[in-house]
Amino acid sequence: MLSIGDFARLAGVSVRMLRHYDRLGLVSAARVDPHTGYRFYEPRQLQRVHALIGLKDLGFTLEQIGPMLAGQIDTETFRELLDRRRAALREQIDADHRRLADVERHLRLMEGNTVMEFIEKSLPALELSQRTATVADRSQIGPVIGPMFEELVAAQIEAAGQPAHPAYAWYRADGERLDFGAGFDTEIDGFETGELDAVERAVTVTYVGPMSGIGDAWAELGTHVASLGLEPYGPCREVYLDTNGPQEKWVTELHQPVRG
Repeated sequence: MLSIGDFARLAGVSVRMLRHYDRLGLVSAARVDPHTGYRFYEPRQLQRVHALIGLKDLGFTLEQIGPMLAGQIDTETFRELLDRRRAALREQIDADHRRLADVERHLRLMEGNTVMEFIEKSLPALELSQRTATVADRSQIGPVIGPMFEELVAAQIEAAGQPAHPAYAWYRADGERLDFGAGFDTEIDGFETGELDAVERAVTVTYVGPMSGIGDAWAELGTHVASLGLEPYGPCREVYLDTNGPQEKWVTELHQPVRG
């Protein structure tokens, strides 16, 4: 037989915790010396302790574990308990993701950066005068979409003396390719017409800063959508609300349609 100290060492728990388990009737000593009160355990009891620890690691309470170790829980009931535990863990993960996003926003605020506020809303249908393109990698968008907007703005200024406002861009992944477009919701001669359907539910955020940082803003928006357990789908949109002055002050609204 093993002394309580040796048994605790082999089991990977403290002597104090073994005494606690004994008081609860979860793992009782195989023998207690009637004169000294010393507890002794059989090596085969290690399996019971390891089972107890495994159930604790799954998040079950000692009150729940007792009937499990005693064989009072059948397979179907145990499956139901595991299903409930899985649901509780998923809720906890979602809550932790939201807390993490809040912490990161507070850190950005302390560092003097803009705190991003996510808002859910519907999106209107749009009819755009646009240019479109297809690329194989997101890194190829920048060199293409810039000239597209320059062409649109030049045509609008020539026709009306000033560019339309605001400007829009949309993006839609299709397998290994990425389709996108740039345009204005006003008619411009010589440009194709495209339509964006109304969206019942979208998560949006306003980004203030240069276009070089918009990828990070999209990544943060995507993380937030995932933390809510929502499924993103396309096309997503960028609305350029203010592009006057230096890019550090540009204001862009990001729109991600979601469902779920």
